[in-house]
Amino acid sequence: MELLFDHVVVLMLENRSFDHLFGYLGKGEGLPDGGATNYLTPGDPTSTAFHSRRGGDFTAVGQGPSHSLKQTNEQLFGTTHEPASGTAGEPMLDGFVSSFRTSLKFDLKREPTESELQQVMNCFDPVQLPVLSTLARNFVLCDRWFADVPGPTMPNRAFVHAATSQGYTDNASWKPAFTCDTLYDRLNAAKKAWRIYYHDSNDVLELYPNVEKKVGDNVLFEGNFLSDVASDNLATYSFIVPAFMGSPEQPVNSMHAPADVRPAEKLAADVYTALQAHEDVWKKTLFILLFDEHGGYYDHVKPPKTVSPDGIAGRTDQPFLVPFDFQRLGLRVPCILISPWFAPAVDSTVYSHSTIPGSMIEAFGLGSFLTKRDANAAKLTQTYLAKNATRQWRTDTPHVTVPVQPTAIDAMQRELLDGSVYLDPHPENRNALRTRDIQDPQHARQFVRTQVAKHLEHYFASGGNSESAGRLSADNQPATPSVSASRIDELRSSKGKPTEPAIRP
Repeated sequence: MELLFDHVVVLMLENRSFDHLFGYLGKGEGLPDGGATNYLTPGDPTSTAFHSRRGGDFTAVGQGPSHSLKQTNEQLFGTTHEPASGTAGEPMLDGFVSSFRTSLKFDLKREPTESELQQVMNCFDPVQLPVLSTLARNFVLCDRWFADVPGPTMPNRAFVHAATSQGYTDNASWKPAFTCDTLYDRLNAAKKAWRIYYHDSNDVLELYPNVEKKVGDNVLFEGNFLSDVASDNLATYSFIVPAFMGSPEQPVNSMHAPADVRPAEKLAADVYTALQAHEDVWKKTLFILLFDEHGGYYDHVKPPKTVSPDGIAGRTDQPFLVPFDFQRLGLRVPCILISPWFAPAVDSTVYSHSTIPGSMIEAFGLGSFLTKRDANAAKLTQTYLAKNATRQWRTDTPHVTVPVQPTAIDAMQRELLDGSVYLDPHPENRNALRTRDIQDPQHARQFVRTQVAKHLEHYFASGGNSESAGRLSADNQPATPSVSASRIDELRSSKGKPTEPAIRP
């Protein structure tokens, strides 16, 4: 087989579902018409309803949604005690809010507010993610790419490297020393070059101590990736590990909640623009941008069944672990296949992370597959990696605009932010705990503006009566940073309604 590409570059970011990032993109299968709803008690329409909402949160409250296997079971099935196979019932995907409530109560040491719980159902407006939205619209967006495990980071990263996690469904403090073969073993055996570009943590190095390494197989991303592209020195397979540890010079750019999402946008732009600037390398390089798992954020597509990679059952040797047989996939995550050889398209083939080692092994002739999972996974080989006489080289690939990067909030800004909660017309909302997880000035500015606008709207709707203002609510129009005449009208029409104890939007 003659291949279109000599190099494959994979950037795996963290913890975002397809709907959470691309539900409002207008390309691929985003949110259903009319949106989506979860109830505080799964399946109980008499409990508080939370609807999908256009507008994501740059940072998360607490530590963000839980995405352990146990909590993912609740998100899928409404209960944490689902049988290992998940065959007791079809996933209804109605437990995201309930699961988030559990994790937030632990993080915050108090009952979370409705506005905090809403975060798990919020989905980004494309204008908030200019880099990812541009790439998704202009290249191949896979809208049926699933995590291999309905659980957290480590086992899902294990599947992109080895098509198995050898029974692990939790992060296990990153201590497992896996004994299975990996994609890197296959590349070594075939005398093909590979390189890991890391920022701080390096999951390949940590999880696979037996992989034979050469000088230059593991290098820092800074300086080295751009240099390797510029000098036409990319390996056959490159894997980029984002920054998990934050610093003023290098903020967390993995998108792992609760960190800000914008540094990850910059990382994606850095990889893309480096390739775009060197056409000779760009012509022979496939860039795959994907996410390890859903991070506990809402998605409406039911994960499909799959095959166990090696027959190893999920470990239950810790009290927090629940049974799992590895015969169903995790939730849907974003994946974009990026090359000027590809016209803008949507690919709805069912893929998973095991598609990557399976495709590399098949396309580059690296021998046998690693497990039954990558052997059975749909491959990218014929559709994308093999040469095709009908493909046309594009000269219209877009340039991307990197969003303004977050900066730390200073002491005076913190004081003003905390004070803005006392503008809230509803007394039960006047609590500085609401602002504790706001860390950057842009988020703080939006919050303060919204508080001011909400105060003015209630003032005008109540005729300046503060007691009356506290009883008004606008259930159909959430507060925004700008004063809204239609929201004032809705508030006026709500006069006489009893005050509700919950936090209002």
